[in-house]
Amino acid sequence: MKTLICITAIVSVFFIVGASSVQSQTQVVEGYTFIRGAMGTQVCLGRWIPPRDVALPGVCEGQIIDVTQLTAVSARLTADRLDRILLALASLDQKLAINNDQVKQLIEANVKTQTSIDQQVRQVSDLLRETIARRFEALPEEILANDLFKKELEKLKEDILKEVEKHYSKQPTPSTR
Repeated sequence: MKTLICITAIVSVFFIVGASSVQSQTQVVEGYTFIRGAMGTQVCLGRWIPPRDVALPGVCEGQIIDVTQLTAVSARLTADRLDRILLALASLDQKLAINNDQVKQLIEANVKTQTSIDQQVRQVSDLLRETIARRFEALPEEILANDLFKKELEKLKEDILKEVEKHYSKQPTPSTR
């Protein structure tokens, strides 16, 4: 009887120590439970339920796979994600290139429009100056015979030409919207 009690005690201690070592060899990293055992390190892909009794192993509600399998699956998923990211970045790059071309075209159109406006302003200024000069030169000589009147007309002509210069020599300010 003593032998039976002794053997039972040794088996119980061995079982408790073995179960405790399995329980202490589980580790949770980033949501995965890693289980180190006789078959190597394995990973529980589901929810790990620890044992209620020290003598019992825990339970994985899901699939248990080897670490090398997890590494291979993870590497494949990462490669697929990187491929999708590269495609998205290539698409963004293409759209940005199109937008850059459109911006260049808008800048060129803006420069051409500004050049055209400047040319039109110069033409209008020149036309007004010529018209004013012609009108004053076309005055009858009887009006220009009086020196005082002639000086006043010249002064009026110069004042009008200064106003034309003031309004038409500088570029128009762009309107803000």
